[in-house]
Amino acid sequence: MEEMEDELEYYEMLNRDAIVVKPKKPLFDWANSLTPDEDPVPESKRGKIYLIKEKDTEEAVDRWLRRNFDRIFTAELADWWLDENDWPEKRTFKLFKEWFDYEIDQLVLDMESEDILKD
Repeated sequence: MEEMEDELEYYEMLNRDAIVVKPKKPLFDWANSLTPDEDPVPESKRGKIYLIKEKDTEEAVDRWLRRNFDRIFTAELADWWLDENDWPEKRTFKLFKEWFDYEIDQLVLDMESEDILKD
């Protein structure tokens, strides 16, 4: 385990909420159907973290996700396959929940002293 460089009594809180999105079996089934002659993509529980503007409550974050899920859905699909013609046409919130697990975390702490950079 890596040792902490500095012993801090507190960590800086970021003014962001996090939505952790992890793919489920239907996404892997879809991805594998696109390239049937290749080795199947192994299922993994690794996900991505999407940071959004801080909200007052977890319910507010959930409402944001219900209104904006397609932004995340399309980002996830694009990571697997760029041809949008092969993407599901009707991307509903119900389908999003079938293809992905998600968690909402409202406390995002920065444990490093370096500035956060955006690419």
